[in-house]
Amino acid sequence: MREDDARMPRPLVPGEPCPGPELVAVTRRLATAPAALRDPGVHPGAALADLAVVLDGRVAETTELRSLDQRLGAGGGERAVLALLTGWVGLDPAVAHHPGVREVAARCGGVSRLVVAAALAVADELGGLRDPAAWTDDDVAREELARATLAVLGVLPAGESPQVAGDAWRVVSTRHRRAVAAELAAEGQRAAELAKALEEQRAKEAAAQYANY
Repeated sequence: MREDDARMPRPLVPGEPCPGPELVAVTRRLATAPAALRDPGVHPGAALADLAVVLDGRVAETTELRSLDQRLGAGGGERAVLALLTGWVGLDPAVAHHPGVREVAARCGGVSRLVVAAALAVADELGGLRDPAAWTDDDVAREELARATLAVLGVLPAGESPQVAGDAWRVVSTRHRRAVAAELAAEGQRAAELAKALEEQRAKEAAAQYANY
């Protein structure tokens, strides 16, 4: 199994992670995300640009809008949905106004820059792993997205140490669980092949003994 399959998403801003919001607050926020975030008619780049204005009044430049469009594509796709859900989490006052998030944001030019960058990073990290609806409708998927969002923002779930957060991530990470399942399947295949080889060897030995009588 590759080491990358087990690692937590990397924070956008270098440095030790800060204490962050409670995990349950983030998963609850995801559970209440409006279905419109999965609407193919929603323009994800424009929505994130609007979010920046709401968060701290920052108006996205043309180059940023163009980059958002290129990286997220049209609305309704999984990458676009992940980015919009991450933005939805970042818009929550429990996250946007949290001291830990504010501390990280101060090191990268403001909360809107942090949240928009996090939306892209989470889309890169989790894109292609699940059906878009699963990120809000499935308990494990919500926790995976919540933990990925907090990790990228550079904060830990309230009350968790880096070790605890890392262990919890491996439990919910789709990529890690798939890698473990593939490794177990490969080990099972190797064991079956070895048992078959041993059985064939025993059969040859028995046949040789019979031929000597």
